Amino acid sequence: MADTKDPTDLSAKDLAAAQTDAAKEVAKDSAKVQIMQDTGTTSDAEPVGTKYFGSDEIQMFAHLLDDGIENLKKAIDPKDGIPEEKVAGLLILERNGKNRTEFVKLLMKRLGIKDLRAELPQAGGPDYTNDTTNLTAL
Repeated sequence: MADTKDPTDLSAKDLAAAQTDAAKEVAKDSAKVQIMQDTGTTSDAEPVGTKYFGSDEIQMFAHLLDDGIENLKKAIDPKDGIPEEKVAGLLILERNGKNRTEFVKLLMKRLGIKDLRAELPQAGGPDYTNDTTNLTAL
């Protein structure tokens, strides 16, 4: 009979190396999970960020949404209006707030956004906007 060695019999050196390798794998997996939780991703791929960095610092411009559509048009003028990232912030604020059709359309036009869900996912809100046009002249 051939002398066979039991594969579970490891030398102290082999056992220590195996434990070190296992600990490294556990640490790597733990780091991946932590990164996924911190970034809100579901994979270890690079998280997709917004192209409008600073759009969340919008409170100083929020009053523009209450000043009427004409004043908003002037305020977001591409030549001398507020920066593009602030316009994106106003769109996010409007979509998650009053969600008025004419305001959303104006802000999307200024940013050149065609598909709101794909291009600016932070602008949540429902799949509809609220039509606030007057039915009669008062």
